[in-house]
Amino acid sequence: MTWVLRENSRKHPSQIIFSSDEGESWTRSKDLPKWLWGDRHTAKYLPDGRVFISFRCYWPRNVDQHKLQGDWVAWVGTYEDLIQGNDGELFMRLQDNTKGTDCAYPGVEVLPDGTVVTTTYGHWAKGESPFVMTIRLSFQHKNQ
Repeated sequence: MTWVLRENSRKHPSQIIFSSDEGESWTRSKDLPKWLWGDRHTAKYLPDGRVFISFRCYWPRNVDQHKLQGDWVAWVGTYEDLIQGNDGELFMRLQDNTKGTDCAYPGVEVLPDGTVVTTTYGHWAKGESPFVMTIRLSFQHKNQ
């Protein structure tokens, strides 16, 4: 089991912990790589074993803010990347949140054909009320 943790004081990066006994005990938390700093992470395995994570980008206050601060983003990498603290394979903005940081409690599903479907709310149009958006993504298998 693995848990990605939001760091609510906003002084430190997001954290990750691991359990090898179904949650009876946990490792000490450790910082995630910068491309996973944020909130509300939702992860699913892709058919080739990589991990897709959808979340809200949020960097600690004491770090120069990333240009995607408050946006809906995604990360793709391996479980080994999470264990080792590697940057992963891919980091992308899914949608620009046009008002502050109010967005992203994303749902993520992987369809039988490997298509990722992720859905959340946000301020996707400047000056408009927030609304729900769904994005579909297809990834090449890593070994192709």
